[in-house]
Order: sequence, then structure tokens, then C-alpha cells
Amino acid sequence: MNRALIVLGGEAPSCEFLRALAAACDYVLCADSGLDAALAAGIDIDGVIGDFDSAKQTSVALMKARGIPHIVYPAIKDDTDGMACVRFILDKKPNEVVFAGAGGGRVDHALANFLLLAYLEKNGVAARIEQEELTAWAVHGEKTVRGRAGDLLSVLQMTEELTLSLSGLFYPLDHYAVEFGHPIGVSNVMTQETAAIQVHKGWALVIHYKAQPE
Repeated sequence: MNRALIVLGGEAPSCEFLRALAAACDYVLCADSGLDAALAAGIDIDGVIGDFDSAKQTSVALMKARGIPHIVYPAIKDDTDGMACVRFILDKKPNEVVFAGAGGGRVDHALANFLLLAYLEKNGVAARIEQEELTAWAVHGEKTVRGRAGDLLSVLQMTEELTLSLSGLFYPLDHYAVEFGHPIGVSNVMTQETAAIQVHKGWALVIHYKAQPE
């Protein structure tokens, strides 16, 4: 498998945006109420996982009527529905995983979704969150971000120890040891079409806010 799309149950992306993401992937997996967004967008669904406590009952009925493969998890469990999807997709050995519907709603769930990026990267799978206005990655090593001069780019701690070098940004850093709890990397600005992030120690969450076309 080359690229898998996991549609999470956060704020649903626009149907057009979700269709574009699905067209670039060869497997689509929904986490619980991510099913609602996928059905609304009319994309092909390869599987659904969840305890189905948040998906619309009409969506669940349609899933069953169409014979879409699904796994029902108990409500009392250690994993979020997103984490259950990650465990499932890792068995299929994808090269990359893209998440949609990761933001909005409860803050704790949104933060948990960002952590899924690190879990996948730790297991050798490239991962990113895609929303209309942003792309996010968990970085341990090097990352080049491509965009436009003026784009906002934030680099935040995911681990207590974090040493960073940043270039192509208004506020560059050179082997900077970030003090734990100090959000020094928030709201940086791209000064050219590419920005280079080097994480010498630890893990960083990189969030690229895409500039709107003029």
C-alpha cells in the first residue's frame, strides 16, 4: 500500500477537500463518525473502525447496507478510535498515512490526533494531518516544508528535550535547546518558498498554515 487516508471524527472537512485527499490515496479508513464525512463526500470507503458512539445511525445503517467492512470496538477500551485505526493500518504496511478530520471539537481529542503522527513516524511510516488551512507533521530528524513567503509555520515541543535548527524563516535557530514549556517556535514566518527544520534531539510538531492565493 502506498498511501492511506484515515478520516477521523473531528471537524469534517469540506466534501471537495476530502474527495481530493481520497483521490490521492489507495485506501480509505474511517474512525467512527469520520464515516459521516466520508459518506457525505461520496468517496469510496474500504473500512470503518469504532465503537460507533458518535457516528449517525443513518450512516451506520448505510454502511451495513452497502457491505462496507467494519470492526466494532467496545466503548470501554484503551485506544481511541483513531489509535485503533492506526494499529489496523500499520498491519497493511503503508508508506504514508494522511489524516483528515483531526481538528475541531474537543481539545483533548485534537491533541491525541497530533500524537498519532509521532506514533506512525516512530513505526517507520510517514504521516501528516491535512486540513484546508494547514498541514502538520511530527518531526524527528529533518523536514523541508514547501510553501510561500509569508506563510506561518509553528514548531512546537512534543518531548521534554528538544534541540532545533531552523532556516528559511524570519526567526532562525541554530542547535537551539528549547526550554521545556517555552513555545518559542510558534508563529514563525517563511521568508522563502522552502523552510528547513532539523530536530537534533527530541520530537517537534510542525504546523504549516497555508497562505490563501491572492
